[in-house]
Amino acid sequence: MLKLIFSVVLTACLCSLAHSQKLQILDNYTNQAIAGVVAIQNQKVYTSNGAGLMDLTGITVPSEIVIKHPNYVSMTIQLSNRELIVISLLEKNVDLDEVTVSSSRFLEKKSDVPKRIESIRSSELQQMNQSSSADVLASSGSVFVQKSQLGGGSPVIRGFETNKVLLVVDGVPLNNAIYRGGHLQNVLTIDPASLESVEIVYGPGSVVYGSDALGGVMHFQTIKPRFSETDTLLIKTNSYARYFSAANGFSGHTSLNLGWKRWSSVTSFTYSHFGDLTQGKVRTGKYPDFGERTFYVERINDTDSMITNPKKNKQVGSAYSQYDIIQKIAFKQNDHIVHTLNMQLSNSSDIDRYDRLTQTKNWVPRFSEWYYGPQFRSLISYDLAIHKKSKIYDRVKGNVSQQWIEESRHDRAYKSDFLNRRTEKVRVSTLLFDWEKRVRKHEIRYGLFVKYDLVRSTAEQQNIVTDTSGSLDTRYPDGGSSMLTGAVYLTDAIELSEKLILSGGIRANYVLLKAKFNDRTFYPFPYNEVKQNNSALNGNIGIILQPVESIRVSLSGSTGFRAPNIDDLAKVFESVVETTDNPGKLVVPNTNLKPENVYTGELGISYRYKDQLQVSALGYYSRIENVIAVLPYTLNGSDTAFYNDNYVAVYAAQNANYGIVYGAEGSIKAQFLKHWTLSSSVNYTHGRVYTEGKEKPLDHIPPLYGKTALQFTWKKLRAEFFSQYSGWKKLADYSDSGEDNLAYATADGMPAWVTYNLRIGYQFNSKLSAQVACENILDKNYRTFASNISAPGRNFIVTLRLTTFK
Repeated sequence: MLKLIFSVVLTACLCSLAHSQKLQILDNYTNQAIAGVVAIQNQKVYTSNGAGLMDLTGITVPSEIVIKHPNYVSMTIQLSNRELIVISLLEKNVDLDEVTVSSSRFLEKKSDVPKRIESIRSSELQQMNQSSSADVLASSGSVFVQKSQLGGGSPVIRGFETNKVLLVVDGVPLNNAIYRGGHLQNVLTIDPASLESVEIVYGPGSVVYGSDALGGVMHFQTIKPRFSETDTLLIKTNSYARYFSAANGFSGHTSLNLGWKRWSSVTSFTYSHFGDLTQGKVRTGKYPDFGERTFYVERINDTDSMITNPKKNKQVGSAYSQYDIIQKIAFKQNDHIVHTLNMQLSNSSDIDRYDRLTQTKNWVPRFSEWYYGPQFRSLISYDLAIHKKSKIYDRVKGNVSQQWIEESRHDRAYKSDFLNRRTEKVRVSTLLFDWEKRVRKHEIRYGLFVKYDLVRSTAEQQNIVTDTSGSLDTRYPDGGSSMLTGAVYLTDAIELSEKLILSGGIRANYVLLKAKFNDRTFYPFPYNEVKQNNSALNGNIGIILQPVESIRVSLSGSTGFRAPNIDDLAKVFESVVETTDNPGKLVVPNTNLKPENVYTGELGISYRYKDQLQVSALGYYSRIENVIAVLPYTLNGSDTAFYNDNYVAVYAAQNANYGIVYGAEGSIKAQFLKHWTLSSSVNYTHGRVYTEGKEKPLDHIPPLYGKTALQFTWKKLRAEFFSQYSGWKKLADYSDSGEDNLAYATADGMPAWVTYNLRIGYQFNSKLSAQVACENILDKNYRTFASNISAPGRNFIVTLRLTTFK
């Protein structure tokens, strides 16, 4: 009997020490669940699930534990005998432990990477309230964005643009064989409403990503399917409606996640429509009519008429609409293996090429019509993720994908009955495999990459009166073009101590390109086929030194490689310059192009104080060998050609001797008085190209630009006042290649500008929130450098958002 009583008392005591307890962990602002929060006691790790629940069964009470998440301020809590404790965590604004996936394709701490990486989290994306991914990048202040029309945006990283920077969505490269060297609008096909995060890696990323990643990599991660942690079906919805006053536009979005233990699905749909964009009314006295849209063309009774625009700040010809669909299905084979099917579709209306519609010749419009056909992108991919240790790997990522891209150009001269139509269809097949293995102090990663691009180019000339069609020259070789890329890579990061990390990598690349000209009626080229193969070795090395906890110094050197693609090697197109005595230039193929190579060095230093302050500065220098530039050329011995009823100068993409790009970047983030955060960043870039012993400005080099923001968060209110700014781009710093679009600037270049902006968000409860913003409060009239359309004037943005979770 005595033994029985002793056993009962002992069991009761143990139960009081090892109590069954749960934590419910929520975001302090949104009141929504936080997954991935970690607590550790006695070497046992506890993690919150997708519902924000952390099961602490077996933990000793009463006791203290520290709960941590890389994006939230850590908290120490006192455990009691209550079965459920609700905890609210405050999101970090100064984030020192953030993880990144874009540098190596695997999760790693950003502080362990010797390059600059900027991240835009889901909460920041919602706060930005932007209607396109181009505007997301521009609003971040970390990337310069050029615009030729409202429906588009061409990102620039450290003076590298278009086919010299790499766009990646869910691990799949978007760059294809016809990504051009001018300004590119393909980022429009990435739906900002479906994004979970955006990461921007600065400097060459060729070791991990291959060709095109000369200036950097922009990695867009879309929403992932979430599994249920219990036997109950998990249902989560997210919807919003948004109004955009400067273009009288609206967007609607909805997504649905269904999760079981082994299966999960997420569906996303977004539709946007924008009217003609209204530019700012407040101009400087020196340029009182800069950017005014004084006329537009209408076809009345089968005749083109030049119409005076009564609202000169309304940029007639900038309206467009778009829809985006994502469907993902995931299957959890076991705790170590997950399969995901990812399907995406983006399509737009016709999008007018606004700048071409503003051009004149002999005081009348040059074009009655100039528009891009629907910007179509479709993707289907299969992802394999394995997290299980073996002799050769700890983690594996595999991806097989197929993309279909279609884009077209349609133009008709003023008072002409003939509409030129050129259509390009691209099919891109990609195979990616990456492995990660930790061996003692080494983090070894290796992988392989295969990509095949197939291009079909067609053209016709339509008589819009008789509705008959005739032949027309194609933009790319009419016999078809293909580009095969293969590569393998290996990287290693060695954590020698808590104060010193070394890293390095190497990649071997091979590129094979073919293009065939069937019909040479329009251009009697001295060849009917183009073939080229290129190979290259790229490498990088980096050192991170942390002499004391608060100071971090990084030094890196890297090489980049970009093989000429179909657009570089085989394109024929006309570039129009808006002057009476210079009707334009004709860019023709050049079969002798060599690959571009870039060699970059970067030195950075940062100082941090707890989770309250971070100051960083870095400088970089890049030398580009065989830089591809559009330069004067001859066709059949002549430097001019008769094209589109004009004699035009003949140009071609050619290798200049070399180019240099150097610059500096600085930033500060400070959190003070608990509720306030100050952040500021500034970017400076300088570029020159050298050919035939002459020094000239390199194209695509933005002026000084940056952003400063003051944010206040208190309970359910979040407000941000911020300023974005750009310095002058003087006439002497413009490239003569035409890519800087001097014709759309002032006689002195592109003026400096600054805007003031305000955003306010309020979270009514865990389901309903509202956001109101006023951008360009002072209604400033301005254009970003190289842009052919003026930026929005005073713009009110209103968003109502509804989120449900069951």
